[in-house]
Amino acid sequence: MNSLMLLVAKILGVKSEGADSDVFALMEGAMNVMGIHNLLPQSARRVDIAEVATELLSGDQILIRTAGSNERFHHGIFVGPISGVQGGKNLVVDFWGSQDAGKQEAKIRLRTLGEFMAVPGWPELAVMCWDSDTPELWEFSAALALGLHRDLQDCSGLYHLLGRNCDHFATWCRTLRTRHICS
Repeated sequence: MNSLMLLVAKILGVKSEGADSDVFALMEGAMNVMGIHNLLPQSARRVDIAEVATELLSGDQILIRTAGSNERFHHGIFVGPISGVQGGKNLVVDFWGSQDAGKQEAKIRLRTLGEFMAVPGWPELAVMCWDSDTPELWEFSAALALGLHRDLQDCSGLYHLLGRNCDHFATWCRTLRTRHICS
């Protein structure tokens, strides 16, 4: 368990089981105590699911969660269709690991947009909007995400909730900047 999250839980009065606590449950409890219910970043715009095919550009940083929920968004890089891969379906590269394994076996995955959007209930999709967006940056982001998927097979131990997660991966692919609070 991350000592920073245990400290936050203690300060906010969120019940924890010490080092055996589920860091995700602690984070959600802390956000509820602080009244944080809308986790959509201000720089993101919602995308109507019916308009996905025309709204998304290769290289977009996309976010997904169950609509109307208080869940965190999952981030990925939309790369679009690639000839000869997955039957030409739209693809997404993301950094994901199972909560059951503490996310320590997280890996960079290439999967269809449909698989990325498979959440319980109705999906809520959004796209991050960056001030510096250009067609060249979108193209670069998609190529970088695909290259990382191809060349970085072993990501075990890289995941960290506060500094190296799906949001950080996708943001780095889009901006080459990191924004985290741990090293």
